[in-house]
Amino acid sequence: MKENKLLSPAAIFLLGVNSIIGSGIFLLSGKIYEDAGIWSLLAILCAGLSIFVIAFAYANMSKIYSKNGGAFVYAKETFGRFPGFIVGMVTWLLGTVTLATEVSALLTAMKMILPNLNSRLIGIIIILALGIISYFGSSIIAGLDNLTSFVKIVLVLVFIFTCLWLVRGLNFSSPNLLTASSANLGGLKGFLSAYGTVFFFFTGFSFLPVNAEKMKNPAKNLPKMMSLVMLTCLAVYLIIQTITIGALGPELTKTLLPAATAFSKIVGSIGIPLFVVGICFSIFGVIVATTFNTPTILASLAQAHEDVPMFVSKNNRFGTPTWAIILTTVCGIALFLSGNYVFLSGLTVFMSFVQYLSTGLANIKKKFLLIGIGSVLFSLVLLTSFTLSVLILGLGILILLVMIYFVVKLDDDEREKWLKEHQEKSKGADVNTVKRL
Repeated sequence: MKENKLLSPAAIFLLGVNSIIGSGIFLLSGKIYEDAGIWSLLAILCAGLSIFVIAFAYANMSKIYSKNGGAFVYAKETFGRFPGFIVGMVTWLLGTVTLATEVSALLTAMKMILPNLNSRLIGIIIILALGIISYFGSSIIAGLDNLTSFVKIVLVLVFIFTCLWLVRGLNFSSPNLLTASSANLGGLKGFLSAYGTVFFFFTGFSFLPVNAEKMKNPAKNLPKMMSLVMLTCLAVYLIIQTITIGALGPELTKTLLPAATAFSKIVGSIGIPLFVVGICFSIFGVIVATTFNTPTILASLAQAHEDVPMFVSKNNRFGTPTWAIILTTVCGIALFLSGNYVFLSGLTVFMSFVQYLSTGLANIKKKFLLIGIGSVLFSLVLLTSFTLSVLILGLGILILLVMIYFVVKLDDDEREKWLKEHQEKSKGADVNTVKRL
C-alpha cells in the first residue's frame, strides 16, 4: 500500500507562512501606530518573540501527543475531562471568532472603495451563504487556498519593492508621533495595547504543531522550520510597518488600509482599488477555509474528545456535520454583529490566550519548565492589553462554557452505548455496500 506523502521542510515553511500572514498587518498597522507610535515596531518585535516561545510550547506537546486537535488534546490528556471540554470549546470558538473577524476584515477593506457599503447586511449574507455551501461539502478549498496564498505572497512582495522608496526618515523623528486621540493611551498602556493587537498577526502559527504527524521527521524538522517561519513572518511584519510609518507618518492613522494608501502614492489613484481587490481576494480564501474547517472541530469534539452532545457530529448525506455547521454559522453571525474588526481581532486573541495559557501549564506539568513558564508569563501579559469590552465578553463566554459543561455532561456509559451503535451502523452500511457490489 502506498504511504501518504509527508510534508517536506520546504512545504512546512510555505504552509507556516501562509497560515500566519493574514489581514492583520494590512488593516491594523494604523491601530498599533495610533497606540504606540514608532514604538509599534518594538511591540511587533516583542510580540513575535513571545509567540516564538509559545509556539515551542505547542511543539513540545505535539511530540508527546500525536493526536489531531492541538491545545484541547493537550489540556484533556494533561489535566482531565473538564479542562479538556473548556479548551476544546474555546478551540471551536476561536475558529468561529476568526470567521467573524475575517468577514469584518473583508468588509473593512472593501469600504476603501465602497464607502457606503451596508457592512452588517453583507456580512450576514456572506456567513449564511458559506454556511449553506458548506452543508453540501466542497472540493475547491485546497485549490482556493493555494491561489489565495499566491496572491498573498505577491501582495507582500509588490508592496515592499514598490513602496520602499517612499520611506522618509523625518517620519521616525517627528515630535508629533501620536495623534491627539492616541495620546490618551501612549506610554506603557499604549505599548501593551499594541503588543496585544500584534498577537492577532501570529495566531495562525498553531496549525503547524497540530499537524506534526504529517511531517517528515517532525522531532528534527518542526522546531527548525518553525523557527524559520516565525523569523520570516516577524521580518515581513517589521518591514511592512516600517514602510507604512516611513511613507505616511502620523497620516497612517487616518486611513482604513495604510498599505493601499502608500501603494497609491506610487501608481496613482488606481493603486487603492487594485491593492484592496488583492487583499479582499486573499482574505476571502481564509474565510472560506475557516467556514469549512471550524464545524469539523465541533464535530470531532462530539465524536471522540469532549462532552459535546453526540448528535452534533451526525453527518448528512453529503458527509458534512449538519448541526455543527448550523451552530458555527449562527455563532459566527452573532459574533460578527457584536463589534467591529478591531474588537473582534481582540476577541480572537483572548480565545488564543486561553489556549496559550493551558498549553504553557501543560508544559510545566510535563517538566518543560523554561518554555512552560515563559508561555504562561507571556500569556498573562496579554491580559493587560485587552479592552474592558473584550474581557467582559471573553470571561462571559468562559463562564457560559462552565455552566454548559455541567448541563450537557455525558455519562460514560451513555457515550459508550452511542459509540457502539454508531460503529454497528457503519459496519451495516459497509456490508450493504459490499452486497450491492
